[in-house]
Amino acid sequence: MLGIVVSLPWELKSLTRQAIPAGTWKAITEDTLVALSGIGAERAYAAGSILISQGATALLSWGYAAALDDRLKAGCLLLPERIVSANGAIHPVSAEWHRRLYQALETKHPVRTDALVESDAIVKTPAEKRALAERTQAAATDMESAAHARVAQEHRLPFLALRAIIDTASTDIPANVLKALDSQGRINIWKLFISVYLTPADWIKIVLLGIQFYAAQRTLRNTKELALDSSRF
Repeated sequence: MLGIVVSLPWELKSLTRQAIPAGTWKAITEDTLVALSGIGAERAYAAGSILISQGATALLSWGYAAALDDRLKAGCLLLPERIVSANGAIHPVSAEWHRRLYQALETKHPVRTDALVESDAIVKTPAEKRALAERTQAAATDMESAAHARVAQEHRLPFLALRAIIDTASTDIPANVLKALDSQGRINIWKLFISVYLTPADWIKIVLLGIQFYAAQRTLRNTKELALDSSRF
């Protein structure tokens, strides 16, 4: 039984049209469970634990990541061979599952296998991304995959992460977007519009981020069936 953990509602929409409240799970097929966690490692760990308690025998971390490598553009696909925790701990993924999924994906989409590193907060600026890349040698970052890897490792279950790049190494995420974002990954549109009205220079950054978002979302949707077909346990 495959368990898939996502943190954001839009990541969920790339998998299913079913509504899943944050902190809960649903079966999207007879052998696939999906949990929506919300943002952050603590929620991610809890969601992975819920899926395991419901019978998941393998965990897949699914969603977006921020690029730390300039060569990764929005929409690029990352299937990391290892996950690096914020404390430096290394979590290898399931080698056989990784090989099987990589072979399926590479026929349809370019895939990178570089390391993915955990961040304690959203990495907002190009300078922060460069610093994290230099410190860890990772190609991308997210806030949840390492927590998923930890819970899978504790239960001795196979684990993989599959991430589409949303913001590039040179993307500067406007403070207005972060202020409008809640802990469940939802954006308060009215709060965003009001804050951008007061700082109109951020419109260009927000439009660019929107374009990158749709590139990442398209990649996830286009790889969904291959990922599910190659992840039967």
